[in-house]
Amino acid sequence: MSDLIGNLLTEEGEIKSVLSKRGKGYIEKTISGKTRVIREEKAKLEADDEGWEILRRNKKSFRLKKDKPLDEQLEDEVWCILAKMGFDELSDGRDFTIKDGNLDRQIDVFAKDRETAIVVECTQCEDYKRKDISDLINKIAKLKGGTSDSIKEYYGNEPKLKIRWVIAIRNIEVTKSNKEIAEQEKIVILDDNDLNYYSKLAKRLKDFSKYQFLSHLFSDEEISGLEQIVPATRGKMGGNTFYNFLIKPEDLMKISFISHKASRDVADVKTYQRMLEPKRLREIAHYVDEGGQFPTNIVVNIKTKRDTRFDLQDTIGDSAFGTLYLPKCYSACWIIDGQHRLYGYMQSERAQNPHDQTTLPVLAYDKLSSTEEASLFVDINCKQVKVTRRLLNEIYANLTWGSPKFGDRINSLCSRVVTGLNSKNGSPIYDRLILTNKDKTKYRCLTLTSFNNSLIKNRFFGTENNPGPLNESKTGDLEKTQNKAIKILNYYLKLFSESMPEHWKLGDDKGGYLCTNNGIKALLIVLKEILAFIEYNDKIDVGLCEPEDIFTLLKKYIKPLIEYFKTASLEEISLYRSMQAEKGVRKNSLFMMCLINKEFDKFLPKGLAEFLETIDEEGTDDAHSLIDEIQERIFNVVIKTLENNFGKRWWYDGVPTQIRTECSKRMEEEKGIKKREQYFTLIDYKKIAYANWEILNEYFSLEEKGGKNKQLEWLDKLNPIRNITHHREKWPATKEQVRFVREIHNKVIEKFKLPEE
Repeated sequence: MSDLIGNLLTEEGEIKSVLSKRGKGYIEKTISGKTRVIREEKAKLEADDEGWEILRRNKKSFRLKKDKPLDEQLEDEVWCILAKMGFDELSDGRDFTIKDGNLDRQIDVFAKDRETAIVVECTQCEDYKRKDISDLINKIAKLKGGTSDSIKEYYGNEPKLKIRWVIAIRNIEVTKSNKEIAEQEKIVILDDNDLNYYSKLAKRLKDFSKYQFLSHLFSDEEISGLEQIVPATRGKMGGNTFYNFLIKPEDLMKISFISHKASRDVADVKTYQRMLEPKRLREIAHYVDEGGQFPTNIVVNIKTKRDTRFDLQDTIGDSAFGTLYLPKCYSACWIIDGQHRLYGYMQSERAQNPHDQTTLPVLAYDKLSSTEEASLFVDINCKQVKVTRRLLNEIYANLTWGSPKFGDRINSLCSRVVTGLNSKNGSPIYDRLILTNKDKTKYRCLTLTSFNNSLIKNRFFGTENNPGPLNESKTGDLEKTQNKAIKILNYYLKLFSESMPEHWKLGDDKGGYLCTNNGIKALLIVLKEILAFIEYNDKIDVGLCEPEDIFTLLKKYIKPLIEYFKTASLEEISLYRSMQAEKGVRKNSLFMMCLINKEFDKFLPKGLAEFLETIDEEGTDDAHSLIDEIQERIFNVVIKTLENNFGKRWWYDGVPTQIRTECSKRMEEEKGIKKREQYFTLIDYKKIAYANWEILNEYFSLEEKGGKNKQLEWLDKLNPIRNITHHREKWPATKEQVRFVREIHNKVIEKFKLPEE
């Protein structure tokens, strides 16, 4: 029988030793020789020919390293996750095999504990892309019968092992048909989100994370070694059946499950709890070891498809006494409250004692719905002020998926769509949402509330009697609508993220606009109008068609907007960023739609015609000349004033260093065809005036009162207008902008006069 399965690691010490090696993202080797010169030459040869680099130099040797191949990295990553989870036996090396009839089948990763055996195949891509893995699924489907027989024969029937095949993928988006076939064959696919989640969970919970993992692989499947029989009382509260009983912490661990906002699927309605905090677990473990006890119940929800067996022995009033048979499957009991107490206890020294007889009190509800379960969590924690209001808002948004009220259902739908985009690797807003367990940064600056409100306000999902453009109108099915909306929004936003990746990555940092709350709001207004235009102009019912049917049209109509933002200056972006609140968002969306209207004149959404009436084509041409005259006046006055005050050193003593450097650089690039001062920009004059306010304030002070910051604001406002008037592709300016230029021109002509004038 020893030839049925390859070499296995079974001792804790040897597993830890291999874990330290496979946990590194690189491989190492040592180069040694009789002399230092020989060692250096050998090391250099290795580095040049095979990609090795020197990790460290020792007296008599060199230690080299190089990155592992991608396939080896993924296999090691999966192996390390399972090792940290505390599986009893693990495959030894990458050449591990299991017999399939007379053939030795190479297996990437194998892990076993008392009740289960896990067989893993790995596949990956260098860059994220969609890939058909049907060949791998079919290969596993054909060989899993023979290999499973070998595993069962090797280990025997006591206890009866549950075996599960897994495909671990990196940087791959599998097709819907792949997922369906894998599910039919009972093959579990672990994607990037799953692997990242379990890696983080294993690091936090170590051995105890295994039961979370197994509950994913064997959800609602009976496992022979898990049945727990406990004396219990039964009662009813608010129409819900509940049980009270005592159970050993380790026994509860095996059949319990924790769901939280850092879960594998953050769009899942059940994922409402917080990730377990290691510091708090350590504090609870210390409290237990000091003799502490838990006076309150662990609150769980028994969630299985099977009826809960309770053998009645006696009744008193509305209460019943008897024997409760807890379901013998992973994730049978979802922990609503008490996760830190249970996991904290399991990390205590007391829990490691094989003679420990401690039991914990449990209040177990029987088959609460997900909505009732989450509502109970909110009731418990809101009153105890344990969780942030932001988390509770996220929970409320997810509670109403099956609500009879249209508004509640749409709130839930929007939340799932947005969090789905946030959790989808390859999505333009992947990990860009500020969530309960994700702090705000310049990069992660989008809020669930803002995005949701925009989807609702623009009626992407219509009204109760009139479906919107993102609805799956053929069936009205919520899940199909969710998938359709994610596809369309993902494609639309990708047009921007892939066309201008640097801008998109900036988020809320200087120079960024599109991937901010206000930017997304404006883009969604534009999307709504484009979808309406597609229905009107191209005679396509967006609600009835497949998402892919409108992708080409979306790209066509959005092209002018993309071309604009690809070349937009910092000043232009600043103008967009300066437009705040709903009024500013609406105005920015109108500016965007103007760009589309220039190329597609039939594109004239409600409000755009009125806005176009505010545009001044002739005035823009006039403003161009006026701004040229303004700049000429400023140039003459500034240069003359600096010369009069600083003499021949005016360039060095009167012009800030950064401006001198930039002007000199531009002069060199154009090979000196103009003088260096002729490269001053409009904003440069503001900086020069600021640095020399005592001698220039009489010219630049165009307001009746205010300090130099206020007095120089007109240049900030004039600069983006100049970008419009002096770049034909950015025409026209608005009537308000033209009016402002004329007003400033009059003031400049009046104020910017040299003494001889």
